[in-house]
Amino acid sequence: MFCFGEMPCAQAMSNYIPGAHSVTVRQYEDITTNNPAIGGLAEARRIVLAPSDYSGDGKPKRFAWYTPVDKVPGLEISGMFDDARFIIRIPDKWNGKLVVMGAPGVGDERSTDTIVSDYVLTRFDLLGESYAYACIDKGTTGELIPAPDGKIYPWSKGLTALVNDQDTIAEWNMRLHQITVAAKGLLKRARGQEPARTYLIGMSNGGYVARYAIENDSGLYDGAVDWEGVLWRANEPNLLSSMTDAVNSWEIIKNASSPDVEKEKAVAFFTKAGIPAEAQFLVEYHGKMVYLPTLNQFRNKLDPEYIQRSWWEFLSNPQDYKDYNYFSRPDKVKNEIAKFQNTGNIKKPVVTVHGTWDSLLFPQVHAAAYEALVKKAGKSDIYRIYMIEHGNHFDGLVGNPAVDKSGQIQALLPYVHQSFDLLVEWVEKGAAPPASKVVGFPVSPDNAFDIVTGKEVKKY
Repeated sequence: MFCFGEMPCAQAMSNYIPGAHSVTVRQYEDITTNNPAIGGLAEARRIVLAPSDYSGDGKPKRFAWYTPVDKVPGLEISGMFDDARFIIRIPDKWNGKLVVMGAPGVGDERSTDTIVSDYVLTRFDLLGESYAYACIDKGTTGELIPAPDGKIYPWSKGLTALVNDQDTIAEWNMRLHQITVAAKGLLKRARGQEPARTYLIGMSNGGYVARYAIENDSGLYDGAVDWEGVLWRANEPNLLSSMTDAVNSWEIIKNASSPDVEKEKAVAFFTKAGIPAEAQFLVEYHGKMVYLPTLNQFRNKLDPEYIQRSWWEFLSNPQDYKDYNYFSRPDKVKNEIAKFQNTGNIKKPVVTVHGTWDSLLFPQVHAAAYEALVKKAGKSDIYRIYMIEHGNHFDGLVGNPAVDKSGQIQALLPYVHQSFDLLVEWVEKGAAPPASKVVGFPVSPDNAFDIVTGKEVKKY
């Protein structure tokens, strides 16, 4: 059993949420992030995952269009299952439904407070009632471990998320099941009934978890929004194979002495992966910041016999991958991935939202390939995919003067919110969403497209 800090798990077990420990229950006049006790913990995550207004003094401020207007009184319950941290929020005026969130990346349980929790908590019906919300960090938030120089770097927490032998990708799916069952049970005890509907939203690694749940654990859910999910397949392109190519291609591109023919091949990889030429300025950002640590983290976990690196070395040694070929690695590597791979055999409605400029989870490798799996499984009738023109993996890059200097990136967040509403209409009223399509880039930066009408509208 995992324990937290120096407190034995047995001394901290909860009577309020069976199986949990370190549980805290708070009643607030407002459980949105307008409450400083909640919003203060979420702000750093918001800057990475959500678009910001950089006008005025150039500091990233939150846009009004996704800032709550009304207070939502209710309960916030926080706690842990073993080493997995969770949050459950129950509005005093509850609509009888639950939204469960699969946290992105190796993010924590508060990482989507401003972009999902706030939205569903303030999605009031005619009686002024709204959704309960639950999120879990999937058990892999990571630890702050002193670096070789003896110092602790707060940003390094994400690098340690899979270092422990017990921290696995398969665990993510178990933890999502666990928080869903716990939240449903809590609502029954606290409000006298289980949710009439339970919806799932997952972002990035959480998008993978949402897909897996609707394929394998669908009895708990009524439908899901898959927000730029990772596709795991054992014998087809996946995160290991594509990120290896990305690391090697980026190394060629940034090296001034690389032969032109090699640079052309490197650029061609990104183009084939779905990143058009006009979006390849984003390759530089992700090449410097994301590709190598992402690859190291998952390769170390899934193919440990290749080369072992410490978490501190994840940011360096790209030469490790010059000759690495995932498809020629031993069968046991693929067999391990096969245990948790996606199949496309969804059992409930799913709406995918993915950016055409996603230079981390390449559209052809993750979005288009999953759509093909769903089609092969014969489930296209309960699946939609909306590819958002100029959408990147991180909405935090939208308008960022250091990256998006010409205002070319479009936020996915308005389309995730729309997709959630469309999913609810689909499940509860049988109103099928528009067919899968590419959503354009609006003329005005203040606008987004209405997925249903195809017209530009103010972000909401």
